[in-house]
Amino acid sequence: MSFLLLSHYSKMHSLLLETYTEVLDNNNSTRDYFLARIPELESSPKKIDLFDNGILSEGKVTNWGFYKILNVKTIFKKDTIQQQSLLGLKKETSIALYLVDNEKPLQMVGNSMILGDVYIPKKGIKKGYITSNAFSSRTFLEGNKFTASNQLPNIENVYRTPMEFENDTLLMEDVTDREILYHSFIDKTQLIGVKTSSFNNKEIIGNIIIWSKDSLFIKKGNRLENVIIRAPIVIFEKGFKGTIQIEASEKVELQEEVVLEYPSGIFMNTSNAEDIKVILKEDSKFIGGIVVTGTGGLGKGSKLISIDKGAEVLGEIYTNGSTELKGKIMGSLYTDNFYLKTDASSYENYIDNGIIDQKAMPNYFLGLSFKAVDSEPNDTYGVIKQL
Repeated sequence: MSFLLLSHYSKMHSLLLETYTEVLDNNNSTRDYFLARIPELESSPKKIDLFDNGILSEGKVTNWGFYKILNVKTIFKKDTIQQQSLLGLKKETSIALYLVDNEKPLQMVGNSMILGDVYIPKKGIKKGYITSNAFSSRTFLEGNKFTASNQLPNIENVYRTPMEFENDTLLMEDVTDREILYHSFIDKTQLIGVKTSSFNNKEIIGNIIIWSKDSLFIKKGNRLENVIIRAPIVIFEKGFKGTIQIEASEKVELQEEVVLEYPSGIFMNTSNAEDIKVILKEDSKFIGGIVVTGTGGLGKGSKLISIDKGAEVLGEIYTNGSTELKGKIMGSLYTDNFYLKTDASSYENYIDNGIIDQKAMPNYFLGLSFKAVDSEPNDTYGVIKQL
């Protein structure tokens, strides 16, 4: 009798395992199917029996800053599997720099270098000289040259956030120190309000927007992953590490040795602030996308992305403002102009020891969606990671 019971339960276990495996395989296959149909899912969720085997799956897409979240739920009898994937766009491009034609040449100073194709003003690119610092490299460009237009390629709806939120808004002061607060992307987005100018020792992960009406100073003792921060000014303390998207209106600053890991993002779109700045200080690192747009900060250098010496960006930068480049961009830069300020003067369209290396962007990188030129192929979605 015991032998028969063991045999029976063994068969049941094998059957359950086989069913679970089949449902999981179906979920994975349906995810791949929906990846090629993301625009359809954005309008409304879709249901499908992919293999006509009675296993039904539903796909739904929501926005998460620069990225999208694909939720695929598969149901068979009493078994349900649900997976959330963070998606980005694979951009097939060789463009390292798109510099608007403002009738001034691009001037390279020191050890400046661009690796990849460039769209630059008609007056071209040449060696520059600032006080006692002249161009000193063997060459300043390894790539093809094309003539840019008098404006950047259009970029629309590149950053969007969810429209549905949990009914209750938490306060940061009620979040327990050193205790992980996780909120699933299956649920509505959780809001956390911050009434103070800074917070520390918080561990916050997932489908959460942290917001403040005033400036926020993010101390290095925090652990923040996959969250969005929304405030006019956001400053990260020296040594901070995390995976964050920031939505600001005036200033974002990464102090020395700050690392914002992949996939992070910085988005600024404002018409109110006179000065709009993104500052990456020495030895800071950023992996993801940076977009600064809007009609604010119209003067030269008043809408500025500043990448200091030793700072690195891996990804894509787009700004209809100025860029001060002394560090390194491994990816692509789209900018109205370059702005360099020294103790003695300021210079337009000068790069001082800066490097743009599009060839260093890894194949796995998935990011923003916009076309610099019509000849670029359409973007395709890929999975950055499972949430």
